[in-house]
This record gives sequence, structure tokens and C-alpha cells, in this order.
Amino acid sequence: MRQRWRIIVNPVSGRGRGAGRARAVAAALPHDEFDVEIVETHSAGDARRLASPVGADVVIAVGGDGTVNEVLNGLPEPFPILGHIPSGTGNTLAKELRMDRSVAGLVRLFRSGRVRPWDLAIERTTGKRFLLFLTAGYDAHVVHRFHAQRRGTIYQWEYFLWGLKCVPDFPIPRIAVEIDGRVLTEQASWIQISNVAQYGGPLVFTPRARPDDGALEVMVYHARDRRDVPRMFLRAILGWACGWEYRMRDLTFHRARRVRLWSADARAVPTQIDGDPGPSLPAEVELVPGGLRILTPPTDPNWGHADRTGPSFCAGSSG
Repeated sequence: MRQRWRIIVNPVSGRGRGAGRARAVAAALPHDEFDVEIVETHSAGDARRLASPVGADVVIAVGGDGTVNEVLNGLPEPFPILGHIPSGTGNTLAKELRMDRSVAGLVRLFRSGRVRPWDLAIERTTGKRFLLFLTAGYDAHVVHRFHAQRRGTIYQWEYFLWGLKCVPDFPIPRIAVEIDGRVLTEQASWIQISNVAQYGGPLVFTPRARPDDGALEVMVYHARDRRDVPRMFLRAILGWACGWEYRMRDLTFHRARRVRLWSADARAVPTQIDGDPGPSLPAEVELVPGGLRILTPPTDPNWGHADRTGPSFCAGSSG
């Protein structure tokens, strides 16, 4: 029986390379096994609308993490299997899955990959689903500033430039954090609620986050000096490069199923969700363990616990 596949393409992602890659992959799939339909987006919201029709066994999002998130939020229940052809800027999901992005590698993935459960996170005040992370604090401030000014294609170096530009005027918030019904603090300055270890770029903020362990990894940062922001990024770069966890006394990590965030001093605190601007706090995140099925490369069955660091630039590591 032929599987029904819908491939949703953001034609401008990857400077147009994503659409060509999707067509090449579709052409290489055996027609007696796969019934493939390719549809393209033209404006914001199209990916969500195109993901909603019932009937597809597998839905493939072609683009960056934002396109994947939009497709995710359009999937009808019961959810079809979700797949990805990466062609965006950060490609956090592709990094987490260690995907081979070549046409041959993607065809191999789609023909012999494994369908594995993925913990699904839902922001309950808006109903928005996400695969990767929700954050409030410095990086969310950068994402909102950058997206307000962006024009056309995004390049990775632009995020680093905006990251530097936003340090002097970052309004350090006071964020209240409740984890599984217990108020942890009302003085946090940066929160990351993660389902994955990877982050956009050569950064690992939450090295113990796993998408299949039934828990979210919550990073809580308390430092209140703008000069502390570079320390966080240094830590994340070291975590990516060699798995070294640079210990910081004002940084803690917690496992959770449900997390509530709100502004403790009534100021608006923006969020970012899967790399795109999100609404201001409050937010209430709940995890649905194994709530989604993802098409993943045919690797070791312990994929969710594999080493997620980048090239080993360091001689040793410290936990």
C-alpha cells in the first residue's frame, strides 16, 4: 500500500535551495511505495493551513525551524508522522537529529528511517505547540528586535551581530518561575524551557535536554548585570564545542512536566518559541510525553541520549 506524503515547502528558505531539494527527493522516491504531493507556501500562515487537511500519513516540512513549527501547529489529530527537509538558518531540529542534508541522505532517511516518539510541548495560554524550546530573557529580546528589522533571507552571522547590538539596551526582567506547582523564584532574568540540547548556531544551553525522556529541561538564570550575558554564551559555545559544562553559581537546571512563567514586576517580557518571536508572558508550558511521532535517521536506538556536541576542540571536559 502506497504511503500518502505531503511535502510543504517554504520556497524562499535556503535562498531557494529547499524547493529544489524537495523536488529532487520526491523524484527519487519509488512511485509504487510513495504517493507524494508537493505544495508551496506564499505567505505567513500558509504552512499551518497546508498541514491541516486530513489524509496524509506523513507530512514533511521544508524550511527552517519556524516552518517546522508552523506545520506542527497545523497538523490535524490524530497527528500524522512529521518529517523535515532542513533549509533554514538555525536548523536546530536537523542538528538534534544529526541529519544528512544531501538528497541521497534524505532519500535514505525517508526510505529506511525510524519513526520515534517525540515529547510534545504545548503553551496552554495560546495553544501553541512546539518541538524545541520556549525562552524568555535575553535571547527572546534579540529575536524580537531582529525580526522587527529583518528584510528577506536571514543569515546566521546576523543573529550574532544582533546579539552584540542588543546587550547595552537589554531591559533585564524579573521573571517568576513555577515548576510542577512549586514557585521556584521571582527573580530570574533568563529562562529556557527546552526539549532538546541543541540551540541555533554553535550553542548548547541545556545539554541534558532530551526529546524522548518525558521531561523538559528548565534553565533558570538569575544574574542581573548585562555584562553577565557574554558568560552565558561562552558557556553555551563550550558546551557545543566539547561538552564542557562551565559552572555558574547564578545558573540552575530543573526537570519538569509543567512550567508557569510570569512577569514579577508587571513589565512586558517577550518570549521566543522555536526560534521565532512569541507572545509576552505569562506562559504556561505543559509536556505531552511521546505526543508526536518524528521520522528520524536510522541510527542507534539510543538516539535521544547520544552526544550532541560539535567538533571536539577541547582536550578534555568537565561535568
